Amino acid sequence: MRTTASVMAVVLVVTLGLAGCATVSLIDTIETLLRQAKELLDGKRWDEALAKLTEVIRRDPTQWKAYLYGAQAYIGKLDWGQALTSARKAFELSPRDGEVLTTLGQSLWGAGVDALQRRSFTEAAGHFVEYIKLRPTDVQGYLNAGRAYIGSGSWGDGARVLVDGLAHASDGATRSQLTQALVDGGRQALSRNDYRGAASMLREYVRLAPTDVSAYLDLGKAYWNAGDRGEALSAFRRVLELQPQNEEARRFLLGR
Repeated sequence: MRTTASVMAVVLVVTLGLAGCATVSLIDTIETLLRQAKELLDGKRWDEALAKLTEVIRRDPTQWKAYLYGAQAYIGKLDWGQALTSARKAFELSPRDGEVLTTLGQSLWGAGVDALQRRSFTEAAGHFVEYIKLRPTDVQGYLNAGRAYIGSGSWGDGARVLVDGLAHASDGATRSQLTQALVDGGRQALSRNDYRGAASMLREYVRLAPTDVSAYLDLGKAYWNAGDRGEALSAFRRVLELQPQNEEARRFLLGR
């Protein structure tokens, strides 16, 4: 009996040892695959890297680096949908890692720019709003979000996000881009006969450019056609303060 017990003990120890070795081997194999994938990424061999990463995820779906590297591979392939899916999963698993945050930001930016180019403005706005939450001091994010909202006809949202961007803009060139987007959006809304939308953007613009006669004239027209006659007359009076001989504003004040 003692001999049998001793044999069983030895077998148990050997079995546990082998199990331990198998576990270490599995971890080493995953680490090796990740290392190989990173080397392939560095060589811009995107599909080969993705094949390695797919195997890692098959073995261990919680390996956040596999999703991170996968997102980077998809960015290299300009596949923004897949890049976002992988980057969001990496962020879910490791939300504090700096490289994850950077890669998620790159994925959101690329997806947003791609959507803008395809004129999928609502989609683009969603990507850039998410980007702003991740990178709240990047003024270009606000500018592109504003352009996306304007493209989709969401004038109020466009005005809000552009004004928010101005709060973070320190250099004159960027401030000029944001203010120009406001007036361009307002005039675009006016041309579409969306008078309240036009007023929402032009109202913010003239606060920043209080001597722009043509913008006040357009603001007055927007208010007038929206039925806000009191606000319209105030805008036309401002036009005459800046340019006393402006006949168009005078006609509105005289009841056309």
